[in-house]
Amino acid sequence: MADIRSYTKEKEKREQNKAARQGKLKLVKSESEENFQQKLRKHRLSYVYRIGLLLLVCVVIVAIIAIQYNNKTYEDYDVIDTTGKAAVNGTTDIALGKYILTYSKDGAHCTDSAGNVLWDQTYEMQSPIVSICGDVVAIGDYNGRTIYVQSAEKQLGTINTNLPIRNLCVAGNGVVAAVLEDTEETWIRIYDASGKELLYFRTTMKNTGYPISVSLSPDALLCTISYIYVDAGKVKSSVAFYNFGEYGQNQIDNLVGGYDYPDTLVSYVQYMNNSTVFAVGDDSVMFFKVSQKPDAPQIYYFDEEVRGVYYNEEYVGLVFYNEASEKRYRLDIYNAAGNLIESKEFDMDYADIVFDKDTYIIYNEKECIITTMDGVEKYNGIFKKQVRLLVPTSGKYRYTLVTDDTIDVILMR
Repeated sequence: MADIRSYTKEKEKREQNKAARQGKLKLVKSESEENFQQKLRKHRLSYVYRIGLLLLVCVVIVAIIAIQYNNKTYEDYDVIDTTGKAAVNGTTDIALGKYILTYSKDGAHCTDSAGNVLWDQTYEMQSPIVSICGDVVAIGDYNGRTIYVQSAEKQLGTINTNLPIRNLCVAGNGVVAAVLEDTEETWIRIYDASGKELLYFRTTMKNTGYPISVSLSPDALLCTISYIYVDAGKVKSSVAFYNFGEYGQNQIDNLVGGYDYPDTLVSYVQYMNNSTVFAVGDDSVMFFKVSQKPDAPQIYYFDEEVRGVYYNEEYVGLVFYNEASEKRYRLDIYNAAGNLIESKEFDMDYADIVFDKDTYIIYNEKECIITTMDGVEKYNGIFKKQVRLLVPTSGKYRYTLVTDDTIDVILMR
């Protein structure tokens, strides 16, 4: 009996010792796992910190490079490609998208920057009227009856009218709005590029006024016309909006809105894109947002004489005589939202102003100024040859220069 009790106590003691050892083992294992998890968390945090630090360094480097690039100025340029061209008197060169349109009273042709003639259209005109939208052009003769519609690559069609042409405007798809003169009334006729008449409406000095400026949206669904009329012996203006889509088809003559300006002569209207049109008067510039019909305009007033109007799909530039300053001219630049974003005074006699990406270029045949919208003057210098036309390319600070006898592609340096 004593042996059984002794055996039992010994067994319990062994089991207690075993349990104690197992407990210590579990405790050691638990502490080891906890240490491992802590080390793993520290490693992960260290990895995250290193990645974050690396990203921060990259952002700082990119920011420094961007600041240096934005503030970089150019002192000269390299001619990286040149092509000879024939010098022809009496021709005018203008940009047709990224291409070169050369026209005269005898015809027109389109050329790329390598000097390749993409098309050549002959005609006989006394006073060519040219309208461009993107890389589409319409050319008609004032008082004539034929309009040629071309893209940069090919002829799109010919439009024959039954009345003398007084004005015209082309959309990006080749649709043309033509102002045609009749004996006692004026017609606005809309044609597709092939010459098919899509719609028309009649205007008279008594009822609507005389249309002095017309513009189509690039998709040809909207049209804006500035009319002048005489009231109590004073010349006044009105701006009318037409919609050729489904909404406008339910309105009389597709007219969806208009504004009268009894004290302003609005001589110019122009679509920047499919929903924004601006109008320039003798004392103000107006920006309209148009969806189905026009919203109330944003208006800026001025006292100086407008010397020139320049635009693309993003910006509008108005040049004024700057009588109150030592520099002769001032360029005010507005964005498509109708906000004045930049004003630059300059003293150079200029031939053209071009908007390109985030820069604008003021130039004549001898001189050139390139400035960013932030006001950084990137280049102010002279051309090596007399320049007839400057055309931006797809590259940054890379341009095509048209001279009397060459087409040069240049890169600023």
